[in-house]
Amino acid sequence: MNADAGGWRSIAVHVDLGIAAERCIDAALLLARWFDAGVTGVSASARSPGIEAGTPSSLRWRASMDAWSVDHATMSERFRARCDATGVRCGDVAPYAGQTSAALVLASHAADVLVVTQPVASSRGGPLTFDDLEVVLRLAARPVLILPSTRSEPLSVGNVLIGWDGSGACARAVADALPLLRRAGKVQVMQLICLEAARTGPADWWPPVRDWLRRQGVTAENRSVMLTTRPERQLLRLAELLEPTLVVMGAYGQETWRAPWIGRTTRFMLETSPVPLLMSH
Repeated sequence: MNADAGGWRSIAVHVDLGIAAERCIDAALLLARWFDAGVTGVSASARSPGIEAGTPSSLRWRASMDAWSVDHATMSERFRARCDATGVRCGDVAPYAGQTSAALVLASHAADVLVVTQPVASSRGGPLTFDDLEVVLRLAARPVLILPSTRSEPLSVGNVLIGWDGSGACARAVADALPLLRRAGKVQVMQLICLEAARTGPADWWPPVRDWLRRQGVTAENRSVMLTTRPERQLLRLAELLEPTLVVMGAYGQETWRAPWIGRTTRFMLETSPVPLLMSH
């Protein structure tokens, strides 16, 4: 496909070892080809690989760093080879000493989008955990694309579902997703309406987002659904029924006005979504 003149130019991707990480890199390289963008890999130093408790701390530190150095060299070589094979401009795999979440947040400052995979259990140190991902979503300077760890299909924008609740976080997610929405085969805006809210005030947030999308050259369909169960479960059910290839949503729901971390709906989708998520805070 031809590059999108209005798309992303710099993509940061979490680089790790394993099948899920390979799929994450695949998605980043596909985005790079779509938008003629450069890709930079991000890795963080591993946590201690479980050396016996009696080992002196200096030896534990050296063993941990030696293991990470080998992994980092392997990841860098593989990453560069993948970029070269697909003709994508490749930045260095930037090594950060410390938490994976901090490395990804820093990388987001110099990128247009951050690509990660859904956390999975790992025998290696320094995996991306769901707690890490919460921190990244809360502090990242750019939108975060989260890929399911078990999904083997390539990234697609054939059918994009926007989970719309009228919040600022959701509006930012839609704006951040615009490069993908312009390429989408189909865009559906899903409003989950609480019965109590419908009784007490205006519940239709569709016209403003519809008009904004039209001005950006995006045609979208509206689907309004009255909530019959918890929002996170209904959103997941709709994602399964409508078979979207990508879900766009704000990273925080109403609960975040009362809590310092991400809301229940966001966490539930991070843990269970069968399709890629593009989220913004």
